[in-house]
Amino acid sequence: MIKLILIPLFCINAAAQSVLFIGDSHSVGPFGKKLDFLLRENGFAVETYASCGSIAQWWVTGKPTNCGYFFKNFEGKTSFGLKADTPILAKLLEKNKPAFVIVELGANYASVLSDDMAIEDMSAMAKSIKATGAKCFWLTKPDSRKNSFDIPRVLALTQKAVSPYCDIFDSTKVTEYPEKGGDGIHYSFKEGIPIAENWAKEVFKWFSLGKDTEKKKNTDSDNSL
Repeated sequence: MIKLILIPLFCINAAAQSVLFIGDSHSVGPFGKKLDFLLRENGFAVETYASCGSIAQWWVTGKPTNCGYFFKNFEGKTSFGLKADTPILAKLLEKNKPAFVIVELGANYASVLSDDMAIEDMSAMAKSIKATGAKCFWLTKPDSRKNSFDIPRVLALTQKAVSPYCDIFDSTKVTEYPEKGGDGIHYSFKEGIPIAENWAKEVFKWFSLGKDTEKKKNTDSDNSL
């Protein structure tokens, strides 16, 4: 008698739709919370980890943040506050084995003086994500009023570092920082919140299209055999 091992369909679907979302202070704030909500609302199994002030290196060393964090697991359990160790990305990838990884990093490279260091740092993270077999989606820094002159430099560094490994979303194209209010960088104020939430909506639409395009590409490849 042949015994069939039945795997529940929802388990297969959850694995296929699993997302790891990591980011810096923008993901701690209204942008990250909105994107996390949109992903969950649309059936994705999501874990979100955001560490204020972080660059890619922090996700290797576990450097603590002192300006805010937002963590939310698959079950929706949330923790937040000012101080916490930045999670180790390699451990998150091993534990969760996500199908997709969304990275929102870039803003804090404005204070990194070495272009080579910034490129190597982001590139190492993007490469490590791709090596797991997950599809990588990288979100650049959004618009800002403070240090706006440095935006083209940071975008160019991000593009050079990440493009071989990840799809890239230019966040400056869907954000315009208000002329007044806020701290010039973050969107956690009355006029900024709607901009951040719209940014999240645009990212979700882009992610959904990219995810489906990848699925179609793989299906077409299988059919050509």
